[in-house]
Order: sequence, then structure tokens, then C-alpha cells
Amino acid sequence: MQAEPAQAPAASTSLPEVTVESTEQPKSPPKKKVAKQKATTTTAVTATSPPAQQPTAPGIQNVNVKGAYAPVANYNATDSATGTKTDTPLSEIPQSISVVGAEQIRDTGSQTEQEALRYVPGVVADSYGVDGRSDGSFIRGVEATTYLDGLRRSFSYYTSTYRIDPYFLERLEVLRGPASVLYGQASVGGIINSVSKRPQTERGGEVSVEYGSFDFKQVKFDTTGAITSDKRWSYRLTGVARDADTQVDYVDNDRYAIQPAITFRPDSNTTITALTHFQKDRSGSTSQFLPHIGTIFPNVNGRRIPQNRFVGEPGDHYDTDAASATLLVEHKFNEVFKFNHASSYTNVHNDYASTYSGHFYRPPGFPYLDPDQTEMVRIKSASVTDTDVFTQDTNLQAKFATGWISHKVIGGVDYSNFRSSSRMGSALNTTPFDVYNPIYGQPEGLEGVGCGGGAYGPLPELPICDQPDLKTTQTGLYVQDQLRLGNWLAILGARKDWIDTGSGPAAQSDDNVSYRAGLMYEFAFGLTPYVSYGESFVPVLARLANNQPADPQQGRMYEVGFKYQPPGANFSINGALFDIKESNHLVISDDGLTYVQNGAITSRGGEIEFTGQLTKNLKAVAGYSYTQAQYDDGTVLDGNQIESRPKHMASLWGVWEFDQPYLKGWSAGAGVRYIGANWDSTNTLKVPDVTLFDGMIAYEEENWRWQITAQNIGDKEVISTCLSRGDCWLGQARTIITGFTYKF
Repeated sequence: MQAEPAQAPAASTSLPEVTVESTEQPKSPPKKKVAKQKATTTTAVTATSPPAQQPTAPGIQNVNVKGAYAPVANYNATDSATGTKTDTPLSEIPQSISVVGAEQIRDTGSQTEQEALRYVPGVVADSYGVDGRSDGSFIRGVEATTYLDGLRRSFSYYTSTYRIDPYFLERLEVLRGPASVLYGQASVGGIINSVSKRPQTERGGEVSVEYGSFDFKQVKFDTTGAITSDKRWSYRLTGVARDADTQVDYVDNDRYAIQPAITFRPDSNTTITALTHFQKDRSGSTSQFLPHIGTIFPNVNGRRIPQNRFVGEPGDHYDTDAASATLLVEHKFNEVFKFNHASSYTNVHNDYASTYSGHFYRPPGFPYLDPDQTEMVRIKSASVTDTDVFTQDTNLQAKFATGWISHKVIGGVDYSNFRSSSRMGSALNTTPFDVYNPIYGQPEGLEGVGCGGGAYGPLPELPICDQPDLKTTQTGLYVQDQLRLGNWLAILGARKDWIDTGSGPAAQSDDNVSYRAGLMYEFAFGLTPYVSYGESFVPVLARLANNQPADPQQGRMYEVGFKYQPPGANFSINGALFDIKESNHLVISDDGLTYVQNGAITSRGGEIEFTGQLTKNLKAVAGYSYTQAQYDDGTVLDGNQIESRPKHMASLWGVWEFDQPYLKGWSAGAGVRYIGANWDSTNTLKVPDVTLFDGMIAYEEENWRWQITAQNIGDKEVISTCLSRGDCWLGQARTIITGFTYKF
């Protein structure tokens, strides 16, 4: 049996000529006074004219990418496509969205997605601490669904996907709340949409060399430019090579990945981009599933297990090979109609071998074999998983007016096909293991049940058994209308889904209709309050205790909030209050080995966030969130705060860029993160709150940048989560990384 914590199953022949597109709306009745509407100017160049904007320095300037896929300058994004599937100003989307751009990812020294999201309010980025296998984040108390370029990438267990290195991304976008009208299978808490770097027509590039804690060695590069003189064809090539250890002994963190991309612009109205990605990870599990005694509690001799302790066997591994190809097509027929298509195929092969704490097999409260609480049994497990995913989304957008009301209507169809096959097995290793004085390579005393079933008993070797395939196909039809009447903005949407999961006697078919609605009012001084409603529908790819497929999770959310950006300012302040309810919520059963669906959860709270440039020298992000996520299922857990979900979180990160002559080019950043206390599911074991500090110093000139970052500067030993089944998860130790970047 697999005793690891089950992961929730987890969503022109040249460039265009100069044009001006105005969002000015049809005039309202004469007596109605409205604020002046915005005008958006889109500029591009022909092959025979000079670029509209030339790079001012070496490196990748992204001068011809605008709107929803543009770089985020000074931490303040203005547009997004994640919330509407159309290029829309964030101030016109009646739902809470945060955008983390490549600049912020670089400044904070983030090497994983969850590190990049630590300063986003409402997001528990390190829900299971440092995990060498996957990124796990909660949004508003619910596990997030992840997407890449608008296409869902998380369907089932973590072994069926791969970790995206943030260096390959232009931005990370967090949409809080349901998104099923647009995306179908999307968490009621929200989605995380990663936006890939795309080819540019202006030549530029960079090469970085980095070194840091735990013998971290990394080389990365990013280069782009036009292939042909008329700039119809352009490319981008991004790569990462890493050889590193981790804070846990014998666990590697090696990666080799490359992302070639090419764009073809046959005319001023058409863009075709092909993105490919190839990745090889050679790592292990930093999660040791250590018992409560020795982590959150000392043992009888007052000792705690060292943070770097490895309870497995050298040779344990978590190896992933992934390859994907994505096609993005955009064609503008005229001033009314626009066509968009995105499709992607991904293949993932995962080979996982792990030995970890076996206290799950011990009586509750007695995880050790000896009175000194130093010796434990362990569990040996292995699996091989092969996954194929195909997703596509095709839609047509229309802009028109009916009387005084302007419309931006989008209608489309999306489809996904997920297939995963695996072989796995686990057994109890009864040979005593001293967690304080480890001796590796001892003879194994394996006990369990073989692949053919039968009685529990001694085993000559670890049995590896074929598992039922996980399958799902989904088809969705959706329509959405973004309306404006003067200063009033509204959004209405509906969707129909058909989903088949499983095969044979475990096959199951579901269908669902989802809705969304939102209303906003735009004040002339930059304030836009809103109310919204949304629904979610998520088929669950997991086997329950009776080996039957799980029922879909269904949810709804009410939200009221505001967005504020003073005219001419380069910052924004956003806030929201929400009320979420989700049925058929998936949780770990009492035995800690399988899933059950305990009815429902509720999550209520709010967030407030500041992002952008406060002064000429200071850019910052700050946020606070309150989340009361609790079980609402009528069982003994009813009313308990859900495990791993702190009620209070707050963060502040800022970078000061010096402009004095003798300090020109220098910048310094600092951050503080407060993570409130959380509980196990029984609400009897409290994980204390913690405050962590981060920092950065950099020097940059035209062709060079040097940077050093530090996370958890005080090297505070952090416990992220403790589960009622008996294990705890540890947070990140102090991590310092420095590097040089050459820009050309």
C-alpha cells in the first residue's frame, strides 16, 4: 500500500501597421453624464519601416509583445487573458487576479512555482513544505488547478505531470475563485495559469551562471530575435541546466530542460506560434513523512530529528522525463471577429523509488520501536507512471454594439484527453532504522501482500503490480459576454460540460452546466467596485476506498471587491471578500492511505493587495489574507479548520533602486512573510505561526547583472503542516544563491 500523503487530483507579410483601437462606447442618453473612456493604442511596424520602439539596452526587451502576454514592468500588470480568455484590463475583470511577472521572479530568486507565489495573498504556496516532487498550492483554502498557456496541465497525481521551471515563464497568474465557465475543470478556490515566454522580433538574449546553498550550480540562457529580414519568422530558445543537492541528504535536484519556440506572422492579422518543451529531472523526495514525535514534539530525550535527515536509502529517486508541443493561433478577420486556437500534447514518464518513515504501521501515538524513540520501521515503495495528455481550446470573439451597450462576446469549445498507466508497489521494511544515527544499506525485512493478493507476510522482494489506468475525456461548450454601458461593466457566462472518467466497471459519465456573472462600476478617479458569482465543476481522478471513481466536486462562490488604480499611477490596490462552498470534497481517509469524499467544505474570508511602483525608486508587493476554510460535512470533523490552511497570512516585498551617482546601478530588496498557525484535521494539533525574512542585493549595468538572494535569512526551522495521520512536513532552510548574467 502507498502510505504517502495522497495528492489531490488534482486547469501582413510584415508586422502590423500602426493602428488605433478605441474602447470608446456608443454615447449614452444626453442626460447621463459618464466618465471619459480609455483609448488603447496598438503599435507595430512594417518590414520597411523602423521599429516603433527600439531596445534601449542589451537583453530581451519584448518590445512587440503587449497586453495579456507582455512583461510585467515594476511588478504592476495592466492586462490579463486568464480571467476572461480575452485581452482585458485587470481593472475591468470582476474577479480577484494577481500577476507575478518574470521581473519579480528574478528579484526574489524563485526557483520553483511555489517560491514565486509566496507573496501572493490568499495563496498558501508552501502547503507541504519543501517538496522535491511537485508544487502544491492552495488558493482560498482549496487546492489550486494549474494551467499552462490557458490549457489544463494538472489532472491527477503528481507523478502524472512535471514541474515547470519559472525561468521559462513570462508571468504567473493567480485567478481566485471559480473559473469553470471558461476552463471547465477548475477548482472553486482558483487556478494558476503559467504564461510561456514567446518569440520576439527584436534580437536579444542573456546567459546566467549561478551558485548557491546545497551545492546549487545552474546555467540558464534565453535568446530571441527575427529569423528573416521581413520579420515574418522569429524564434526563442530558452534553456536550464542544473546540478544541485537539497537540504535533505542524498536527495538531488538536477534538471536539464530546453524550450524552443517559433512564431510565423504571414500577415498583419495572423500570428502562429509553436512552443516545444523537453525536460529531464533527476531528483528525489525531500518529503520524509517524519512523525510528530521528533518534529513538532521532541522525543523523550528532548531531541528533534535534524532538518537534513534522510530516512530513505541512497539510490532512491524521483526521475521525470517530459516532452510537450503547443500550437497557438490568432487571426483577426476584421474589426469585429477574431479567432483563437490553442492545443497541446504532453508526454510524461515518471520513475519513483522511495523509502520513508513507516510510523503509519505503528499504533497511533507510538511511532517508534524503542523506549528512547529513536528507531522506526520504514516503508519501501516504487512506481513507474506513463501519462499522455491532449488539450485544445478554440474560440471566436466578436466586438459589436447594440444601442448604447457595447459587447465583447466569446464562444468556444475545448477538449481534453488524459491517459495514465502505472505499475507500483509498497511493503513494510521491518529492519529497525535509527533516525538519529542512520545506517544505510542494511538487509531489508520486507512484509506485505504480493501482486496476486493473498495473506500478508514476508516478501522476497518488492512486488510491482499493474494498476488500473486513469482515463478522462472532457468536452465543453462555453459563451461569455463582456458588456459596457457608460461606466457600468458586466460579465455573463455559461458553459456545458460532458466528461467520461475511468474504464470498464469503474467507468463513469458526468455532465454539468456552470454559470458566472459580475457587475462593476468605473469611477473617474480610478476606483472600480464589483460583485460577482461563479460556479465550479471538477471531475476527480482518484480511487476511493471501494476502488470506485470519485464523484465530481461542485462549488460556488460569491465575491465582492474593488480595484483601485489612480489615474497616471503605476500601482494598484485590490481587495475582495468571498464566500465559497464545495461539495464532494476529497480528503485522506482515517487509514492515511486512500481517499474519501466527506461531503462539503466552506471557505470565507478576504484579501487585500498592493502591487507596483510606489515611488521612482521603490517597487513593491504587499498583501494580507484571512481564510476560514472548514469542514461542513456533518461528520466529527464538521466545523474544524481544514488542515494546512492558516487563517492569517501577510507579506511585504520591496526593492529600492538607487540613483545617487556613486550608487548608480545598485538595488536592494527585502521581504517579510507571516504565515499563521494551522491545525490538523481534528483541530487538536496546532502548527505554530512563523515569520520569515528574505533579501536581495543586485548590481546592473548595460551588459551585466550580478545578484544575490537569500530566502529564510534567519535559517528558522519551519514546520509547514502536520497531518492527523501522524506525519509532519518541513519548510525551506536558509537558501542563498548568487549569479552573474551577461546580456547581449
